[in-house]
Amino acid sequence: MKINTIKKQTAVFSLLCGLFLIAITATAGDVDNCIECHSVLHEEITETFVQGVHAKSNLSCVDCHGGDASKEDEDEAMDPKRGFVGVPAHADQPNFCGKCHSDPVYMGNYNASLPTDQVDKYWTSEHGLLLKKGDNKVAVCTGCHGVHGILPPDLPKSKVFPVNVPATCGACHSDEEYMAEYDIPTHQYAQYVDSSNVHGFALLHKRDLSAPACNDCHGNHGAHPPGSESVALVCVQCHSFNGKLYLNSPHKEAFEGFEVPACAFCHQIRPTLDDPHGSIHTIVSPTHKLAGTDEKAVCSQCHAEDEVGWNTASAISSWRDSLEYNLEAAHKLLEDVEQRGFEISDAKWALENDVKQAKMKLRTMTHSFNMEKYQESYMFADSVLQAVLNEGYNAEAELGGRYVYYVVITIFILLFAVLLAVKIKSL
Repeated sequence: MKINTIKKQTAVFSLLCGLFLIAITATAGDVDNCIECHSVLHEEITETFVQGVHAKSNLSCVDCHGGDASKEDEDEAMDPKRGFVGVPAHADQPNFCGKCHSDPVYMGNYNASLPTDQVDKYWTSEHGLLLKKGDNKVAVCTGCHGVHGILPPDLPKSKVFPVNVPATCGACHSDEEYMAEYDIPTHQYAQYVDSSNVHGFALLHKRDLSAPACNDCHGNHGAHPPGSESVALVCVQCHSFNGKLYLNSPHKEAFEGFEVPACAFCHQIRPTLDDPHGSIHTIVSPTHKLAGTDEKAVCSQCHAEDEVGWNTASAISSWRDSLEYNLEAAHKLLEDVEQRGFEISDAKWALENDVKQAKMKLRTMTHSFNMEKYQESYMFADSVLQAVLNEGYNAEAELGGRYVYYVVITIFILLFAVLLAVKIKSL
């Protein structure tokens, strides 16, 4: 009952919005017969339209479709001589929207900060290039933004609100039958929403709007899949330190030669040279085991034993294993001495801050793939960790000294008590 009431209230509200829009136009001296008629014939269209950004900017049907909304007669209202264009053909939609959105002066009347080069960019995109060739299946403006109920991209219900972008793109790109003729994969959306994908999890579950969606890597109106040699340049926009190290590393030239997608190859869930692009839309959180020479490490995918790269990977893996071993030992040591009553807050702070920062720097330095640079960062991280361990060992030794002291005092007290008891008895 409550749901039905809410639905009725929503319907009434939408109708009132439509009537309010009519009242505004009527007050200006013109009755909008488009809204008046379509409110009866196509209620859903008018309901979505009055909630959209165009209606809120006091634009109406004739601003896009032409015609004369003041005429009650349908033939007169929709007379081509009065500028009526009706529903634009699929191929005409970019230029149809561009009549307004490509005019800086006109758009300045509504929102001067909006770019007016969207249509120009669209014609350079993969979608636009195919549309020019006569492919009417590709996405145009309405495919991504909607038709009558177009909402600003910063509203959660908008089709291009960051959280909704993957599903908007996936509507076409996940449809195997629809995409069959293009000979491209259709698993991108499934890979992106996989819970192990750090980007998708951050955006869709944590609602972190700074996490990348499809358009952050592929572009918006000028959408293009980045080439293998360009992937690192895309990733470096967010991961600046890692990216800059990689771009100056020996891997850059090697990956470009093999047409391997740089960062995405190593960080995808199942990296393999047999299919280097196979799962690049599922980027997983890296562990220190990613670099090394065992069968699960990425380095062993390309490097053979005794190569320079193999030896570098082996050294990096060995140093990281040593650091992780000492790190676990430090956590256990500090926890033990704290439970035994020793005040160890300074060492704990250093472990959670100084050591953590040094470890992050070391992880970043992995992308240099330079043994000397990595060793320098490792030595620094290890020295910081050793300082924490030494504090823990000193605390443990002091606790041991206290234990001996307490035992000696206890024995002395007991011996004194026995002697006192013997003396009392003799008296």
